[in-house]
Amino acid sequence: MSIETIVQQQIDFYNAGDLDGFASTYSDDITVYTFPDNTVTLHGKQALIDRYTETFKKNMHAEIKNRSLVGNKVIDWEFATNGVTGETVSLMAIYEAKDNLISKVWFIRE
Repeated sequence: MSIETIVQQQIDFYNAGDLDGFASTYSDDITVYTFPDNTVTLHGKQALIDRYTETFKKNMHAEIKNRSLVGNKVIDWEFATNGVTGETVSLMAIYEAKDNLISKVWFIRE
């Protein structure tokens, strides 16, 4: 499976509000970083589930404005909209895959 397919599945699960499906696209040792200082914001699938449980209650929706592929990485420019408040944020996400799962993510926020 390609990294682009995995990342797109993750986005589709996110938009459908399917936390179990969303988590299934990530490795057990997923690490999420803040770019550019590489601060670890979460590590491990359970931490991901814990963090996104609240996010999914907001009926979030992500729209991909641009996608680039570089080796085993996908770089997405995303607009995430809170379904409760209507607030939209723009961010960049860099996804890295290992063994057909997302293993690392870097978020770049405004």
